[in-house]
Amino acid sequence: MQQQPFGNFTRLLHYVLIFFVFLFVTACKPPAGGGIKFASLKYTSGQVTHWLDSANTNNFVFQFYTPAADNEKRPYQLISYIIDTAGNYLNAASPDTLSLAKDSLTTLSGKAILGNSYISKKTILDMLKDSGGKKRDFDYLLLSPIILPSNRHVVYQVQIIKGEVVLKCGTGDVNSNPSPPATMH
Repeated sequence: MQQQPFGNFTRLLHYVLIFFVFLFVTACKPPAGGGIKFASLKYTSGQVTHWLDSANTNNFVFQFYTPAADNEKRPYQLISYIIDTAGNYLNAASPDTLSLAKDSLTTLSGKAILGNSYISKKTILDMLKDSGGKKRDFDYLLLSPIILPSNRHVVYQVQIIKGEVVLKCGTGDVNSNPSPPATMH
């Protein structure tokens, strides 16, 4: 029996093709654990106090932001728009960009609804009051992402930070409010 001249080459080509198909399929799998990465964020006292001191400020509206949409390793962050008492944006051209909190990556999975959320000026002022009713000194507000179990909206739990300490808030736990369905007041 005579051997075909390209038999070994065809067999080798076949194995190489199988290897590259395997490599392609494994490279296209989603990352282990799945989910979308979100960051806990710092809203500095300087940024917040500037708006709290303004008589026109009514609400802080948070919108999702990513500095690199094509980089799946970058987490979702937030920008903040300030709405005045007449419903106008005070910083529409340059919203505040919240900075990443150190070592704060959270991966959320399952059904999640992404949209704007807000916190009223009154809510933040109430959070910042000490037991005597005076405004506390703070370094930043820490916003940590969570999914509300009731409606699956991604919102942010807000805590007051001074140094490395979470200050107890007299108003209890505060979350940003998804809008819609909530309305700003």
